[in-house]
Amino acid sequence: MEEYSKEIQRLGKVFLKVFSINLGLNEDCLQNAFGGKDIGACLRANFYPKCTQPDLTLGLSSHSDPGGMTFLLPDKRVSGLQIRKNDQWISIKPVPNAIIVNIGDQLQVFLFTLQTLSFD
Repeated sequence: MEEYSKEIQRLGKVFLKVFSINLGLNEDCLQNAFGGKDIGACLRANFYPKCTQPDLTLGLSSHSDPGGMTFLLPDKRVSGLQIRKNDQWISIKPVPNAIIVNIGDQLQVFLFTLQTLSFD
């Protein structure tokens, strides 16, 4: 788990660098905005066994991810991840050996603010 966590953090830094470059910013701009070299991260492992009565299950309430980015390692045997697009919930099918990267609220707000300041 420690090695996996370190690799996910490394991947997050690569994404922030690529996003910065593609936005025409200094390559370390977004990483610095999220704490510099010591970006905060947490690892949460959830286990959702197959439910024998899914019609009685509520699951998690709809939510957004508050951080910068969320990396999800889905299980092909347990689906349930959905995204909201055009006021509709769309189920995401797990792809074997794929990592889902979700842009979180903080990064969205930062990018929106940057865009607003750049064009005003």
